[in-house]
Amino acid sequence: MLPSPPRRWRPLPGQLWQRFCRDPHAALMVYPFGLNERTGGPAVAYEQILYETRGAVGLITLNRPEKLNAWTPKMMAEMRDAIAKANEDDSVGAIVVTGAGRAFCAGADISNWKRRIDEGDAGGQRDDAPADAEDWVGFLLRMPKPTIAAINGAAVGVGITQVLPMDIRIASEDSQIGMFFVRMGLVPELASSYLLPQLVGFGRAMEWCLTGRMISAQEALAAGLVSEVVPPERLLERALELGELLAKQPRSAIQLIRTLLHENAVDGDYRRVMEREGKALAFAYTTPEHKEAVNAFMEKRAPDFAAARRQG
Repeated sequence: MLPSPPRRWRPLPGQLWQRFCRDPHAALMVYPFGLNERTGGPAVAYEQILYETRGAVGLITLNRPEKLNAWTPKMMAEMRDAIAKANEDDSVGAIVVTGAGRAFCAGADISNWKRRIDEGDAGGQRDDAPADAEDWVGFLLRMPKPTIAAINGAAVGVGITQVLPMDIRIASEDSQIGMFFVRMGLVPELASSYLLPQLVGFGRAMEWCLTGRMISAQEALAAGLVSEVVPPERLLERALELGELLAKQPRSAIQLIRTLLHENAVDGDYRRVMEREGKALAFAYTTPEHKEAVNAFMEKRAPDFAAARRQG
């Protein structure tokens, strides 16, 4: 059993806004202004992923290249652990996820399904979808640091649905994406029947899911599923550049913006949306990072948000 996230990362979006409404200053305690500091360094030993730090970015690499990084419960458990480690590390400001070899993730490991069928398991309680997978979306949204998916090669089935809750997705020119579930007599999971229409529109999401056809990187870009398409040899470099850019931003503002967008994107009442924005803005005005940004602007220098967080 992997450890739960630290208590100071506790809030879900609904709880977060309740705290803002009651006492914005008390809500300061939920933000990671002073987490345990680590220096980063070499890859951490896992069986199905690699984790290392590259500058201010935590890099997770799905590492079953001989299986095209086919998804397993163990892989997801290790990803959760690595993401938690990155969020505990004050030297890390953003996380990049990519795949080793010629694929990002070719979907679930079908050998698990075959074994289940051969053993006569009807599959009502899936052995390849543990509690870790059931709360994957909530887990990513609870983490305070942004996550970037760098999609190389094929991303099929759970290979693509697992990155839909991530904050930014970029792809290599040769990547191929497929909502393959219908081809296997299955249905989308990991809240993708909610997230995919949010990202690409209802009609396009329906067509992709019903046909199960492969989507090119350029079509994914035009649909809004990914924000950039780059040559394969530039993919990781570009993802790390984006990670460094995000890591330099004020962390309190990064978390507030992520929460605002996820909370307000599904609320049709503009008055509630503006109320949440107002509460978040009032809180943001109190943060040391905002004060540092203003002082740096007036003094014509680059802001030092890390020092501002340490000084509180």
